[in-house]
Amino acid sequence: MDRIDSIREGLITLFDEMLVRGGEFKRSSYAGVMESARRRYKDTLDEIIQCYSETPKEERAALTGKLAPIIPEYAYEKMQLVKKRDRDRVCVDYNMNMAVYVIPLLNDSKQEDCIALTEKIVELWNEKGITNMHLKHSTYEEVAGGFERKFCYITTAVCGSMGKADDCEELQALRSFRDKYLMETKEGQKLVEEYYEIAPGLVMMIDMQRDAKEIYEGIYNDYLAPCLGFIGEGKKDACREHYVSMMRSLENKYLYAQEER
Repeated sequence: MDRIDSIREGLITLFDEMLVRGGEFKRSSYAGVMESARRRYKDTLDEIIQCYSETPKEERAALTGKLAPIIPEYAYEKMQLVKKRDRDRVCVDYNMNMAVYVIPLLNDSKQEDCIALTEKIVELWNEKGITNMHLKHSTYEEVAGGFERKFCYITTAVCGSMGKADDCEELQALRSFRDKYLMETKEGQKLVEEYYEIAPGLVMMIDMQRDAKEIYEGIYNDYLAPCLGFIGEGKKDACREHYVSMMRSLENKYLYAQEER
């Protein structure tokens, strides 16, 4: 087996094995999953780096041309075998796998050639239309940082999509509801913690939808606006129930795939 074939085998194994770990993309488990994956696929990742280092600079673009199509072509072939009724679910699986695991792992070294490789993989993935979503280039730091940065959470993402500022009236009202109502009880604290576990993943998956702006507008109209109305009327329990309904609905649509396998 020559080196390209060895890398091909390693990349396909990486894609397939990480595909079933989408359910572990949560704040409490993501770092551990990635650290385990770095050890598990070290040989393949090192082999890619070594292959580039042993290739003359003027020939590295050609090498990228050989390596970059491996995963997109493999995923495309697998997708053709998926039944139509399962396509939406598998699209979520595939794009999450690429965005939070495969691409960050392949460019984890920060080496210029590896970054160029992953950028080309993303480009080919989108060109082939493997899923009905738009894959974006990502790094581990960007993905992991999403669990800490407030702007990645759903209400902020919705308002940002609608051109509202971070200190807009809606966000101030919802943050006050969180801090002065939910955080005052153990049940409320549990809900907030669960929200922080999954919200960045939801935002990432919505952002990859081609109609993300329309989805965010729908979330605002169907969930956030009614929640704000309940707050204004002093119906805090109703607001909580409606917000939980939103979380369950979005979770089932954008993060449910792995759970149903």
